[in-house]
Amino acid sequence: MTTGEHPGPGMTWERYERFFRTPPEIVFEWNDSETPARGWLVINSLKGGAAGGGTRMHAGLTRDEVTFLAKAMELKFAFAGPPIGGAKSGIDFDPADPRKSEVLRRWFAAIRTELASRYGTAGDLNVSETADVIPCCKEIGINHPQLGVLRGHLGLDGEELGRRSELMHIGLDQPVPVELGLAGKEARVLGLVTGHSVASSALRLLHHQGRAPEQTRVLLQGFGTVGGASALYMARAGLKIVGIIDARSALFRPEGLAVPEVESLLLTRSGNTLPPHVDVQDGPEAHEEFWSTPAELFVAAAVSGSLDSDRLDSLASAGVKSIVAGANHPFWASEPGDTSLEQEADRRFAVIADVIASCGTAHAFACQACSEFPLRPEALFESIRDTVEGAVDEAVRRSGSPEHGLLAGALELALERCGRPLTK
Repeated sequence: MTTGEHPGPGMTWERYERFFRTPPEIVFEWNDSETPARGWLVINSLKGGAAGGGTRMHAGLTRDEVTFLAKAMELKFAFAGPPIGGAKSGIDFDPADPRKSEVLRRWFAAIRTELASRYGTAGDLNVSETADVIPCCKEIGINHPQLGVLRGHLGLDGEELGRRSELMHIGLDQPVPVELGLAGKEARVLGLVTGHSVASSALRLLHHQGRAPEQTRVLLQGFGTVGGASALYMARAGLKIVGIIDARSALFRPEGLAVPEVESLLLTRSGNTLPPHVDVQDGPEAHEEFWSTPAELFVAAAVSGSLDSDRLDSLASAGVKSIVAGANHPFWASEPGDTSLEQEADRRFAVIADVIASCGTAHAFACQACSEFPLRPEALFESIRDTVEGAVDEAVRRSGSPEHGLLAGALELALERCGRPLTK
């Protein structure tokens, strides 16, 4: 291959599959002594001296899922920074169980050595950064969940390590101004940055497609931290959100939700579900109706693996042309390294990869880690938008079209930046 030439889609998918089938460097397995909970910390690599990735919990979680997500984090850091390895923590346990907080405390105590030396974590599915991760880390003497990255990647120690970890906490936990958040509710940086990156990627894709936001109908799957913030920023940009589903309910608005309505939903939301609302419907029939609701853009902001071939057929029949992967790996796979559904989606839709769309939190960490003072929320949001737009631009350039092949283009770029070879 000559310099400046890109591999074809086939070569990209082969490299991607090989990347996911290569065993990770480190796997830490844990069995709770007081409950049936099991946990895994998977460190795909210690590139740059450290690895990072959030902590999630759900019943039925597997080591394979955690491994896949650790590898996805490595690709995400290729766009978002810092240039470190990917990792993930996962606990197989029902988050509705009243013993959840006890399980999390024992889990973080079990991986304390990694957190103190070379692993940085954050919140993820069913685990809150502010309510769960930070308090649990402080209980075991870890001032900030990213302390391991500051020490392992930046080589900080002693007083300087303590000072920078405190700066990290201040910078990422600070409230955002009303124009970035909500009037009547204090919103903080970490609760909004990933939703901002999802919305920014959607808007950049529409720019390349020549489609006006006001003429674009959106179906949104998920109304948790990522989905809710995505809805806020998309509505403010003029996109017409015509349907939202969470784990149990659905909300439909054919003319699109007005900005005050989205803000009201967020102000009255409790947890990760839609609040009571006159238009909210419960049950499987409402969920099925969601997948056939006419729209041009679909945003996945729920659990991993929620999209199968039948769902892609439903979205195509509803008129959807583009998919923004705000969730980590929303495409179902039969096993780690199975890319058949991703390839199908890439042929049929314009897909913005999760490693681009959901990089907001990772990029905010990267920015603040390298700063000697707490960064203003406006500066963080602007840097996230610029990073996402540049990545979408490059994916479009490599695919040669804003309508198809963007996923392969993004993955090719991420693999290059990770230093993954073209051949075995």
